[in-house]
Amino acid sequence: MTRRTRNRPRRTTAPRGPQSRPGFALFMALGALVVIAILVAGSSFITLQESQLGQNQLVQSRAMAAAEYGLNKIQSDWDKTPNLQMNNGTHFDMSYTLTNQGTCRVRINRLNNETFWLVSEGRATVGNSASQARTAVKRVSAFLRLRIPTIKANAAITAGGNVTVRGGADIDGHNTNPPGWTGCGTGDDKKGVVVPTGSSATTQGSSSIDGIGCTSPGSPSGCGWTTDPLAADSNSYIRYGDETWNTLTSQANVQLNGGTIGNQVQPSVLNGSCNKADQLNWGEPSRDPGYVSLCTNYFPIIYSNGDLTLNGDGRGQGILLIKGSVTINGHFEWDGLIVVTNDIVRGNGSAQIHGGVMARNEVKADESIISGTTNYYYSACALERAMRGSAQVVQGKERAWVELY
Repeated sequence: MTRRTRNRPRRTTAPRGPQSRPGFALFMALGALVVIAILVAGSSFITLQESQLGQNQLVQSRAMAAAEYGLNKIQSDWDKTPNLQMNNGTHFDMSYTLTNQGTCRVRINRLNNETFWLVSEGRATVGNSASQARTAVKRVSAFLRLRIPTIKANAAITAGGNVTVRGGADIDGHNTNPPGWTGCGTGDDKKGVVVPTGSSATTQGSSSIDGIGCTSPGSPSGCGWTTDPLAADSNSYIRYGDETWNTLTSQANVQLNGGTIGNQVQPSVLNGSCNKADQLNWGEPSRDPGYVSLCTNYFPIIYSNGDLTLNGDGRGQGILLIKGSVTINGHFEWDGLIVVTNDIVRGNGSAQIHGGVMARNEVKADESIISGTTNYYYSACALERAMRGSAQVVQGKERAWVELY
């Protein structure tokens, strides 16, 4: 028996196409956005950090510059007032504003007679709003010392040649304080005149040369003067310890070209302070009624580039440097040091000099002649205050500057 087989149609399966995956593109887009956001955030963070670092460096640099400016400003503009007025262990503050930079406050501390300690604090701010503003503070300090001239004035008059005293003029080497001055210490008496070996000092008429070793003015004869080889040494007249003739003339508060000057030399005041810009203000040596108290601690350096004649009732104090000779007439009053490269020329009147005079006597054929009723008194106090009051400050040589923070 034969089985009949039914022919059944064969199933065919159509090939499958790509399957649809709903939401996959969304996840991809979100992932891309997250990655981009991270990159943007990271880039922004780095940029912000770099900006902040730059601002921090900028504000710190400005603060440091302000602090250093304060130190340099005090030193360059030193007005010499603290030299005599400021007591040891005291301090005072100065403030400055730097346009578009910051501010600084400098505290000046006096440590001893010759040393000051300065602390300068600089402040700077960067940023417009309070929330974004950055402030930096820097402090630096420095030690300053007074560069005080050392003058070899060992007599009322030190000359490089012969000295003749005529008329009623008096030269006195006994230490004498200027009239009315207070707070002066003690000082040693000196000879009235010192000249080089081989030179001499003589008197004529009623004049006298007095000093240590004399029992009375001019007695015994020749007691008031002596010789010293250093009086012939040119360095005695141009070298003053840390200072020299050139450094002092370069620091001069008053510059003259020689000539004649007199009654107009008087202390003056401007806006309640001693007017140091006035070229005819040479300080206030007087303590008579009506004296200008605001200028008693002003000891300028006056330089005359030529022979100078002082007339009338003018007055001054400090250091007077003259390239040439000096003539003193009238009742001119001077307290401090006078250094001339040539001679003291005879004058008339009743001038009063306290301190010391040094005449180099460049023209060896000449001699210094003191005449009239002029009085020259050696004064350690007048010399010390003139030296200290006119001294400039300089930084110490070792470890003078330090950054505190």
